[in-house]
Amino acid sequence: MSANIISPRLVSRVWGGERLAALGGSAVATPPIGEAWFGEIGSQNQPLVKLLDVADRLSVQVHPTDALAAELHGTGSIGKREAWVILDAALGAHLLLGRDPVVSADQLQRALESGSDVAPLLAKIPVTAGDVLDVPPGTLHALMPGLLVWEVQQPSDRTYRVSDWGRSSSARPLHQAEALRAVNVAATAQRVARLDWETPGTRAMITNDAFAVTVVVGPWSEPMQLPHGAIVTLISNASTSGAVSGATGQIAGLALQPLQSAHVAKGSAAIEIPRGVALLFASHP
Repeated sequence: MSANIISPRLVSRVWGGERLAALGGSAVATPPIGEAWFGEIGSQNQPLVKLLDVADRLSVQVHPTDALAAELHGTGSIGKREAWVILDAALGAHLLLGRDPVVSADQLQRALESGSDVAPLLAKIPVTAGDVLDVPPGTLHALMPGLLVWEVQQPSDRTYRVSDWGRSSSARPLHQAEALRAVNVAATAQRVARLDWETPGTRAMITNDAFAVTVVVGPWSEPMQLPHGAIVTLISNASTSGAVSGATGQIAGLALQPLQSAHVAKGSAAIEIPRGVALLFASHP
């Protein structure tokens, strides 16, 4: 059993912040930094894990299914299913996810077709650290300010922007035609689980056709059978930076600091993590 730390790729985003710069990485990124990638697009053997530092609003967007991605972008293209674990949330933080249940699917469809602002028609979901949300293809969504998010997704970057809060840039075009094809107007928010810091142990958080997410909450000091090609991230239940002084974890003899990620090979691994620390594993289901 082996584990290797992943050097993240930091990505500049107009909505990013300052919390990810300390991770370093394989390339220099110009602030604001919105994303740290632990993996790359196009890897068919494992999901892609990211950290998102959301200081400003992301666009209202939607992702395609595998079938639609192949139709619009060619054979072999895949869609993008994703899920979020909220690591930190400012007081009163929220996100937009799916159709507001008080809004009809027809009403949302008409707004999309006319190019009207759809943000008021989406569900405003209050979130706190530990919330876990599933984002199937076709679900309209937008992360909002004050969030630090661990994201797992299919290794695809197929994103169709519906609106972008008045930001205008050739690097951030809108995709109304593609979005109309991709949106499932019936989709509503799916809050699937919550990370329970008070109960040590291992539990499945999400399992679908694209990926599986398992968490191990400390204190934990036992071996564990791991799936092949998993990506593991150490997280902590503490400050907004995600860091705890002296809080580290050990997996297969490899020391991880908070917000660091590693590849792990299939097999049994010795895991040592203290209270207040957890390991998030992302793998194929």
